[in-house]
Amino acid sequence: MGLTGGTLRPGPPQRKSPGRFGFAATVPAEPAPAYDGLSTSIVCEANGVGGTMSWDEGWGFVQGDRRQIQTAVLSGADSEDPLMLPLEAIELDAFRRHHAHDTFWCGLLLGGCGLQLTTKLYTDRVCHFAHYPGPDGHPHLCGRRARGVNSADHLYVKSAAAAWLRSRDLQADFELVQPEGAPIGSVVDIQFQHRGLRVHLDRAVQPAWDEDGREPVLGVSVPVDRDTLIDCWYVHRIRLNSEGTTRKVRIGTEAFARETEWFALDDCEVTERGLATPAVERIVKARTTAPPPRWPAAKAKKGPDVEARAQVLLRQLASARKVESVVVVHRVCREIAGLTGASSATQAELVDAVRDARRWLEGQADVRRELFARRDEAVTAQNAQQARVLLARANATAAHDRTEDEGRIAAAAADFVAAQSRMKEAADAERAMEQA
Repeated sequence: MGLTGGTLRPGPPQRKSPGRFGFAATVPAEPAPAYDGLSTSIVCEANGVGGTMSWDEGWGFVQGDRRQIQTAVLSGADSEDPLMLPLEAIELDAFRRHHAHDTFWCGLLLGGCGLQLTTKLYTDRVCHFAHYPGPDGHPHLCGRRARGVNSADHLYVKSAAAAWLRSRDLQADFELVQPEGAPIGSVVDIQFQHRGLRVHLDRAVQPAWDEDGREPVLGVSVPVDRDTLIDCWYVHRIRLNSEGTTRKVRIGTEAFARETEWFALDDCEVTERGLATPAVERIVKARTTAPPPRWPAAKAKKGPDVEARAQVLLRQLASARKVESVVVVHRVCREIAGLTGASSATQAELVDAVRDARRWLEGQADVRRELFARRDEAVTAQNAQQARVLLARANATAAHDRTEDEGRIAAAAADFVAAQSRMKEAADAERAMEQA
């Protein structure tokens, strides 16, 4: 299946228009709210000589860039195609040449007024987008709340996730929800066939950890407590880095007493459990492997209750299957086989669990063989995109106990992907020099 459909809605549906990738974007029909006296005075001060106010993540004023508009959308008010204005004058010259035939808009999906924008070039302060003056010549007062470089991050997340899923032949619906009156862009819902992700880009909405089928992904400013990290084993985070006039998505995996590890979106996969990064299997393996003793035992101690140990192993086996950790499933099955003294009912439960796990492992072996075969074909066919996707998937789910042939295929794919990346970087650098 290709990524051919879905929905993107900012709050209650009122007016629909077609979006990129075939998504329907529903936007509020009412005009942007008018400024009150306080807001008007702030805008006037910010556009004058002495003002030093800016908006941080759409939530409050802090000292900085005078609330200038740094993001817009291309082509029309309903557009889902974001872009970020360069801050330096020399970069803005190249930006204007590149977009000579484009128009910029204070997009409705940015919480803006829907009017066209122009660019302002300065050598003594940051460059920015600006509204055209009104018919009376006075400055246009827009009710848009978020204006900084991160104010279009929800659209960058949607665009990056759509391309990522399309490369994996997955279909999903996207929705810009506004629960509890949150500003547009605070939350992005990504719904797959039987599960989904809820991306929290700020603190406006409290993450729900007990909601079946929807996994929270937290922005770097969203806190998570110690108990949640322990209960969930790990949580995923998201950040966006500025690169030129765009924003690049990075996914992080955080666990209790471990540093957050960050990965490119192409290094991540969608599994039965949900989103998985290369760090997930390492965390699961560490949580299900007993640490070595720090001190020699002075005397033998009574072992754990057999029934309790059996239940622990059953939970570990279920968790390992959810995150597709073949290594841990093998190990837990061996531990169950060596467990003695359980009741007949518990023993029957263990036998059933191991039987199901063996069938699951057989299926995973077939998937693994197909994965390496497809990766070998991708390298032979010089298909860089397919090779990159399959390499990331194999590193996430099949990095253990590789055969000689699998090691050869993996090395060839890694060399091919690295060479293609170097060629792409060189070509991008050459194009940038030509545009400059």
